[in-house]
Amino acid sequence: MLDHPRTHIAPRNAETAAALSQRLRIGAVAFALGIGALGTAWEARAQVPDDKGRGNETLRAGVRDSDRVFIRAAAGQVIRERQLGALMRKQASVAPLRGLGSKLSEQSNRLYGELSEIAKREKTEIPLDMVDESHSRLQRLAARRGADFDRAAREMAVESLEQELKALERAGDKTDNGFLRNWTAKALGERRALLDEFRRAGPR
Repeated sequence: MLDHPRTHIAPRNAETAAALSQRLRIGAVAFALGIGALGTAWEARAQVPDDKGRGNETLRAGVRDSDRVFIRAAAGQVIRERQLGALMRKQASVAPLRGLGSKLSEQSNRLYGELSEIAKREKTEIPLDMVDESHSRLQRLAARRGADFDRAAREMAVESLEQELKALERAGDKTDNGFLRNWTAKALGERRALLDEFRRAGPR
């Protein structure tokens, strides 16, 4: 006599259910581990600074046309101030103003060098000399002597630094380039302090 089919199928079904349950448990564990790993990777990625150059980050977001215009304009301005400082150091009639001229020249020279590195990194050409108008103004200043030179030179330095600070503030608010943002923030602090010194050096 043949056995009833169900007498053999039931054990096999139980076996299959147990195996399936085991596979589901393994799959659930693997899925949980995979989700955990993905979460860790995403968290690590989130902790890496993006390329927007915020704060003290030095990642590059890619230079925009407005950044290139600012870099070139700022370089020309800094060159003029470097030459103005050198002229004051040489020709001012009083020691305090000669000292301020040296500081203006040296600070401008360093800022220009740092800006040149940014320009090179961003493949942006910058001027190597002053524009003709700036050159003419310095020539006219150099023709003055004594207290007349001192007064005109200090006024030119104050005017130039005030113009530069406005340009730096605008650029710092607009740029997404980390290198340029950091340079601008540094230059703002140094130029504000120097402008205060030039203002205090005026007649009482």
